[in-house]
Amino acid sequence: MNLHLTELLVSFKESQERITFGTVSYFHGQMGAGKSTIARLIDYCFGAKDVDMTTAMTSEFVAVTLACTVNGSEVYIHRQRGSMQVQAQWTKERAAYEAIIPIIPAKAEIIPGTGIESLSDFLFYLADIRPPRVRKSKAKEEADIVRLGFRDIFWYCYLEQDEIDSNFFNLDAEANPFKRNKSRDVLRFVVGFHQERVAELESQLEETRTKRLSMIEATKILSQALESMGVASEDDIKSRAQRIAEQLEHVDRQIAQVRESGVLAKTHAGDQLRQRGRDLAAEIESTEMAVASIKQVLADYMRHLGELTTLSVKFRRTTSARAVLNSVEFTRCPRCGQDLEPVESDHCQLCGQPEPEQERSRSDIEVTSRDVLARIEELRDLVSRHRTQLVILERRQRDLSSQKAQVDTELNETMREYDSAYLSSVLLQERQHATLQQENIELGRLRQLTVAVAHQVKQAEDLQIEETRIRAALKEARAAAERDTKNLRRLEELFLDCLVRARVPGFRSDDQVTISSPAFLPQVTSPDTGDLIYTSFANLGSGGKKTLFKICFAIAVHRLAVEVQAFLPTLLIIDSPMKNISERENREQYEGLHELLYELSVSELSGTQLVMIDKEFCPPPLRLKDEVDLVQRRMTPDDPSAPPLIRYYRGH
Repeated sequence: MNLHLTELLVSFKESQERITFGTVSYFHGQMGAGKSTIARLIDYCFGAKDVDMTTAMTSEFVAVTLACTVNGSEVYIHRQRGSMQVQAQWTKERAAYEAIIPIIPAKAEIIPGTGIESLSDFLFYLADIRPPRVRKSKAKEEADIVRLGFRDIFWYCYLEQDEIDSNFFNLDAEANPFKRNKSRDVLRFVVGFHQERVAELESQLEETRTKRLSMIEATKILSQALESMGVASEDDIKSRAQRIAEQLEHVDRQIAQVRESGVLAKTHAGDQLRQRGRDLAAEIESTEMAVASIKQVLADYMRHLGELTTLSVKFRRTTSARAVLNSVEFTRCPRCGQDLEPVESDHCQLCGQPEPEQERSRSDIEVTSRDVLARIEELRDLVSRHRTQLVILERRQRDLSSQKAQVDTELNETMREYDSAYLSSVLLQERQHATLQQENIELGRLRQLTVAVAHQVKQAEDLQIEETRIRAALKEARAAAERDTKNLRRLEELFLDCLVRARVPGFRSDDQVTISSPAFLPQVTSPDTGDLIYTSFANLGSGGKKTLFKICFAIAVHRLAVEVQAFLPTLLIIDSPMKNISERENREQYEGLHELLYELSVSELSGTQLVMIDKEFCPPPLRLKDEVDLVQRRMTPDDPSAPPLIRYYRGH
């Protein structure tokens, strides 16, 4: 990721401070001048939740704007104090854009078609990099695929003063497991364990899994809707449709007979409606009785199921207690405390009965457990079936009530108008015909829903098969990628080179560095001590050594990223490289580290921007003085010639 800082504009209550950056930027001077605050404000613009507030910042800070270039695009990131969003302005392909972008991912795209949901996505978008995707859990192959954020990668670009000697890029055993996994993922990408094939498969897996879960959710909603309408399956709709077709055919025959004969009907429509109403009332009563009966049966089944579940738990507890107490030698009765009478060795010490055969007892327990579980499953199946039947009956009950209400309404209208028997009969048949046709149309719509449900279930099954196939291919691709340890071995070489060139005490060019996956914690062994004794970040006793050890590893990671063209941002901020180190007492290490950085800034890391913050300034060697693009600023709390970050502030 080609990232280059241009300037930082900090707004205070009474002034605006402008900090410019070069390829190498060095801020040095006395404590309390705001040197570390510059790095924290850069981090704040890149999405840190907050900026550590000193007394001066708490009193005066208002907002900050970071000007930078990302992959050649000019970008301005403005963030107000305490805000959880930034205002971004940028140019891309000669067009200017502006947007409000949240720090925490939103639920939808901020800019349609870009995939930008957060500041992290925005930075990847500008760099023309697809956000890396990794497994949320490394213990499960079926774990969700999540994005690796810019903040995770930035751990290797910003060495904070407070943590530079206390944790090793969150790779330590004591680190937060979630952060440790993210840090390891960053190194996997850098050393090539996440190749293009792996990234492509992970993207396919996420897309397939998302589609499958969406399909399952949609199927569930449609099934619940159909269930609420009393539709259990497509077969149920077919049987209802066939019944309506038969009724329609019967009504059509009656209408045709009446019209063709032209004979007055002997029975008035009102009488037919009364009889129909009586039949419906009887059927409603029968259905109500059936619903009440099923509800009672369901209640009995649920009670029985609860009792069996409770008994199953009690049985497991009793079995566990028996297993624990089996090895206890009782000498007194646990109830009354009296001494127990001696019994034969193969008899229970408490009840005096013969001990059951161990194998038979275990077999009986397993059989009983299986029987209980089988009965529980049987009851659950019965409960499920009765609930389905109850839904169908309640639907039927509602339909019958609706039909009864319609018959009553028609009867009232018929009796009020009281047409001839012939006319009333024809009208009645026509109404029944229209009602049946409407019901048939509704069933057709329901049939479309059941077809859609069946289709989605089939699609979900196909997606499950495809997901399984992709997981297998992904597992194989990951294994193949991790077998190629060429870049990991190169990282070991670069790290040792940095340690030696920085003149860190205790390390020599004939030492051996070992970095093993998945921990990625470097261990250095000496030919004098062998493999049994090694040096790592955890057992370095000196805080100064830990600082140099961590800085050298970060430099090595950036050198490797440049060699293999990994996506690591081309920015390295080191806050207080001489923490716990005296520039006078440890002059060799002081000059060695800075000489290493200056040499790399004009060679391997010429495209990487370095920001150094410390109490003393170490200039480039004379041989590199004209080659290094250096911006340096001395800062003191109260010297106008070397002003602090907040020029007017003179607090304590």
